[in-house]
Amino acid sequence: MDITETNKIVILVDAYSSGNGLAPEFNRQGYRCAHIQSRSNLPQKLLDSYQTDDFFINLPYAGSETIKQLENYDIIAVVAGSETGIELADRLAEMLGLPGNKTPSSPSRRNKYLMQESLRNNNLSHIPTHRLTDPTEAVQHAADLLKTYNKLVLKPADSAGTDSVFVCKTIEEVMTHATSLFKKSNQLNLKNEILILQPFIEGEEYVVDTVSYNGHHKICAVWKMGKGSYNGFDSICEFTELTSLDERQHTILKNYVFNCLNALGIDFGAGHSELFLTKDGWKLIETGARPHGAGFPALSSLALKRTQIDELVLSICSSDSFLSSVDEHYQPLNHLKIKELISFSAGKVKSLRHIDTIVNLPSYKKANMPGVDQEIKRTTDVFSSPGWIALSHPNADQLDADYQRIVDLERKGMFDLYDN
Repeated sequence: MDITETNKIVILVDAYSSGNGLAPEFNRQGYRCAHIQSRSNLPQKLLDSYQTDDFFINLPYAGSETIKQLENYDIIAVVAGSETGIELADRLAEMLGLPGNKTPSSPSRRNKYLMQESLRNNNLSHIPTHRLTDPTEAVQHAADLLKTYNKLVLKPADSAGTDSVFVCKTIEEVMTHATSLFKKSNQLNLKNEILILQPFIEGEEYVVDTVSYNGHHKICAVWKMGKGSYNGFDSICEFTELTSLDERQHTILKNYVFNCLNALGIDFGAGHSELFLTKDGWKLIETGARPHGAGFPALSSLALKRTQIDELVLSICSSDSFLSSVDEHYQPLNHLKIKELISFSAGKVKSLRHIDTIVNLPSYKKANMPGVDQEIKRTTDVFSSPGWIALSHPNADQLDADYQRIVDLERKGMFDLYDN
């Protein structure tokens, strides 16, 4: 369908964080956006990212009462903006008779144990995963897994990003972290009632961003991740780089990711899949049925003809045009690399160092840096990174040289902090 009437409405559920870029693009195309908040106890950090001016109405979800209010509008689509909105977006689309992902499989798009089970049940490469409801189970399964694997990963079943992800080498470490996690809530303000334990996967880490319409999938971006150990923590992100693979490997990746999307019931909307390329081939870590976060779709405009947000809006507002493009060859137009900043101490920023040097690098494009008097944390995960610097250039050697220059400056220290 091609939609041209400007009185048509798009509902965005929890358009926070990764969903910030959706409403402006729908508005630019002439459509109005209504916002639904999925629950009252969302994290304040998410709520603070809400862009009021992008929406003509904001409704807290209240069951049938909300449905009754929405029936007054000519709604064309329901879209999940962030992780917390995935399941409600499925339900709303179903109740309103709109295209959407089927509700029976909604839990497998949020619960990381069910996600791996879906892959296993569809004979796809997967990670052996144990579901834990108490520390005793954690110890039992850890004892079995450590007979075969040197390192294990322990994390909540329904968290986001690298929130509360622990790499454990001993039963004692598993016990300690499991006991602690079961007493806490995750970054999405959800009580950690279920944890998962699985082998630590060795290999190169990638992220694949997709958009789907009626079961037809399109790769929008392929990102390669660089991670290292800092401040006593593993898997700290150093960089995210837009990349492409040779034709053979790209075909293998595409087929695997598309099969995973099918197994998870992602027929419509954005997908954000984290994978490892191991010695045995591709292996999915998890897929989020929502756009890539941290502003990456917008940054990808530095090197792509159309971003994931562009493709998602096109799939909804002009599905025929989108479907005719799904077989387009994926190839970035420029090199793009985002340096994720790492802080080695915590405190209030007194001043920033090396800014003039950084902004005058040939490949420098954009940055998100802490301001003076802003509190920063010692980097222990994706949430405590103090910012990023985006580099893009036609010449890969120039980009790599500029990236290494920033790494060297970071080691010397980029932030002067006030004395406590």
